[in-house]
Amino acid sequence: EEAVVVGTTEETPNEKDDDGNTEKLPSKPTLELLLSRFLSKDYMEETTDTPQEQDDNDNNQDKDTATLNADNRHDDPYQHFAAILMNATQLEAGRRFLLKIQRTHSSETTSSVLQAILPQLRSPNPIRRRGTAGTLKNCCLERDAAWWLLEEVKLTKHLLYPLAGPEDLDVDEKRGLDPDLWLEGPDKERESDDLARLFLVESILLLCATGRNSRESLRVSRVYVILKWADMVEENEDVSERINECVQFLRRDEQGTEEGSSDQAVQLAIEGNRLLTLPAPTASNEIGGITEDYDDVD
Repeated sequence: EEAVVVGTTEETPNEKDDDGNTEKLPSKPTLELLLSRFLSKDYMEETTDTPQEQDDNDNNQDKDTATLNADNRHDDPYQHFAAILMNATQLEAGRRFLLKIQRTHSSETTSSVLQAILPQLRSPNPIRRRGTAGTLKNCCLERDAAWWLLEEVKLTKHLLYPLAGPEDLDVDEKRGLDPDLWLEGPDKERESDDLARLFLVESILLLCATGRNSRESLRVSRVYVILKWADMVEENEDVSERINECVQFLRRDEQGTEEGSSDQAVQLAIEGNRLLTLPAPTASNEIGGITEDYDDVD
């Protein structure tokens, strides 16, 4: 799903060289144009090498060299735009730009720049994945957008997919879990970039901190199952620490509830084939608002 508008370039005044000839200066690309180029499907392809060439490359390069080459792809001139988005969303104005809802012509569905960049989490380019993950993390700082992110964007499954691995889950672990997270079986590859994994886990941690209803939604989505398996093979201490913080949020019982109530609520939701739905905020508070926590429960 692409929700972008192809922009035009800004005209720049022409200058004259030393001989008096008019020289046309390069035009300045607009934000819309850069975004449309960044989201182009041409850069979502795995590789242009033939299978034989790929085998030769694999035989001639070890893992470290291959990773280094992947981080410096010369055939993707827009790969660093993801880092620009990540830097921009450190500011509230940048986050509002990505979270701004745009109505389609039918007025029945909505879209945003954030929804348009979600497929970049599955890009073969680690620079794109890393920058996109960092951008999502920054957007999760908007507490009032938690309902929209969880219920409309369905951000949870997008955050979990790179963290899921080839582990063979049992029947109980699959119950309530999005099928995309386990259908690939042993062919599923976990995100290899340490920073990308860190940003994804921190995004979940920020969502946990937005309120009780958010945590209930994450529990029903079986976030704990993916984090548990990810932590078993995690070698980066920072990522592992953040996973443990998420687990503390997800496994604990909420204040004022009986012991084991969180697990019971998840089981009831799964057995009844009904997901807990967060209460929709008012239109004025859909993205942003005067309240610090939409469900008023920390």
